[in-house]
Amino acid sequence: MQVQNISFQINPEVELQWVEWMKNKFIPLLKSTNCFLDTPFYQLQISEDQAPTYTLQLFTQSADKLAQYDLEHSALLMEELQSSWGNQCFHFITNMQIVN
Repeated sequence: MQVQNISFQINPEVELQWVEWMKNKFIPLLKSTNCFLDTPFYQLQISEDQAPTYTLQLFTQSADKLAQYDLEHSALLMEELQSSWGNQCFHFITNMQIVN
């Protein structure tokens, strides 16, 4: 099993709108690629002086499925994120492999 983790820090002024956009647009777009088995979305519990932080984990059945997503869909979806939120949303992506 492979997991791609996308971590986000959000400008607090747009947090509520961004969360709704994630739930109603971005995550459904990810699911529509048929590359992922599950797409859990979490809010991190952080100190009050930090920007709101979220993580989205994209579970795939194999490295091949993750490679397919990266090749066919990732650039378009990341462009959608950037064009919709610009510098209001900082994100980074990490690929992981489940070991247990």
